[in-house]
Amino acid sequence: MKPVFIIFFGPPGCGKGTQAKKIKDDLGLEQVSTGELFRKHLNEQTSLGLQAQEYMARGALVPDEITIGMVRERLKEAGYEQGAIFDGFPRTAQQAEALDRLLAEMDSDICMVIDFHLPIEISRQRLMARQEGRADDKPEVIEKRLSDHARVEADVMPHFRAQSGLVRTLDANRTVDEIYQDVVALVRECMDQ
Repeated sequence: MKPVFIIFFGPPGCGKGTQAKKIKDDLGLEQVSTGELFRKHLNEQTSLGLQAQEYMARGALVPDEITIGMVRERLKEAGYEQGAIFDGFPRTAQQAEALDRLLAEMDSDICMVIDFHLPIEISRQRLMARQEGRADDKPEVIEKRLSDHARVEADVMPHFRAQSGLVRTLDANRTVDEIYQDVVALVRECMDQ
């Protein structure tokens, strides 16, 4: 079976991380989160982690080639033979193009982009209401995350929308279980191809 690669895209608070974890548990597709990758490489002080740290220490964006390098290494690990869900990646058109090239090297491609549609005001309310006490749940940080997402969407989504039928939009303003029913159906569609 050809590996299945799916991108979960949507604003902060839309539930894509929650859905990716449920898919991993139920269908066995691994989750690739760049935030988690950065933390892993920083904790392990890998060469990619040390390079990323130099940029992050200056408050600069980590260059695409470092991020793609981390993704490339992750996809070589055991457990990724079936494919993976990319959660919060790619974040630039250049990363999207690099991901296409990386998957082509693996004789694969993106099966689907699931766009978790959530009105910005609902996204803001959900982030404000979260009780996780995360550093990124402060009002000024939330506003920056929302504006960052708008910029990422404007940069990345045209790349995927140009590929006929690749992007599927679902309503993320519902319960976790209602959304999950749609997500499972879409993921199974890819797995059954």
